[in-house]
Amino acid sequence: MMSEKFLVLFVLASLVGHALVIALTTRIDWAVSPPSERAQEVIAVELKAPPDEVARRPHRPSKERQPAASSGALREGTAALQGDTSPYRDYLLQVRRKIEQRWNYPPQAIAAQEEGNAVIRFTIDANGSLSGYDVMTTSGSEILDQGALAVVKAAAPYAPLPAEFNLSRLHITATFSYRMGE
Repeated sequence: MMSEKFLVLFVLASLVGHALVIALTTRIDWAVSPPSERAQEVIAVELKAPPDEVARRPHRPSKERQPAASSGALREGTAALQGDTSPYRDYLLQVRRKIEQRWNYPPQAIAAQEEGNAVIRFTIDANGSLSGYDVMTTSGSEILDQGALAVVKAAAPYAPLPAEFNLSRLHITATFSYRMGE
C-alpha cells in the first residue's frame, strides 16, 4: 500500500515537472496579443536545407571570423543544418533546436509584409564558440537577413564539437524561410 502511494506521488511529480518544462520552453504568443489578433497572424518560420548549388559554393570569409587556436593543421567540416545523412546529424539537431528556441519573425518585416529565404553560413569552433557568420544568399529583405544572422549569434555559444569529429571548425549552412500566412 505504501509503495502504491509512493508511485502515485512520483508519477504526479513527474507530470508536474514535465508540464513546467514544456511551459518554460514554449513561447506564449497569446499572452502578448489578444486572441482576435492571433487568429489573423499566421506566420510560418521554417529552417530548411539549402539548395544544392548554394551548399557547394565556396565560403566567403566573414569580417567577424577569428582564427582558431590549434596546435597543428586546421581540420574543417561543412554541413547543412538539416543534413539527416550527415555524420554530424545529432550535433546539428542540437544546434537547430537552440536556434529555433530563439527564432522569430522580425516585427518590422511583419509590418512590411516581407517574405523570403535567407541562406546563412556560420562557423562553430571546436570549443563551441561562433567564429563567423554571413549571408550567402539574401532573402531580398535586409530585415529578414539581419534577423537570421541575429538569431545565429544569439544562440551562441553552441556545444563544443564532439571529439570524434576531429574538427577544428564546422561550417554550417541553413536556409531561414520566412512566410506570412494568407
